[in-house]
Amino acid sequence: MDVPEPKSPSVAPSGTPPVATVEHVQRDLRLLREDVARLTQEVSTYLSDTSRQTLRDADEQLEGAVRERPFVAVAIAAGLGLLFGMFFWRR
Repeated sequence: MDVPEPKSPSVAPSGTPPVATVEHVQRDLRLLREDVARLTQEVSTYLSDTSRQTLRDADEQLEGAVRERPFVAVAIAAGLGLLFGMFFWRR
């Protein structure tokens, strides 16, 4: 039984050269790297802006809570200081 020899992957069945040459692949990889770099920069900028706004909002909420109940805020801070002091004193 004759088994046909596999054709070379670099030659199309009609004998024409393949469509994707090394230059095409290199160009596509360069474009992909540029797209990824641009997307990374945009995501970084968005997250930076979003996190800044979130921190501002949290700061305003904390400041408002301290202004409404200053004695409670001092008591919480003192309690946390005592707990951390006890924790680190044992080590």
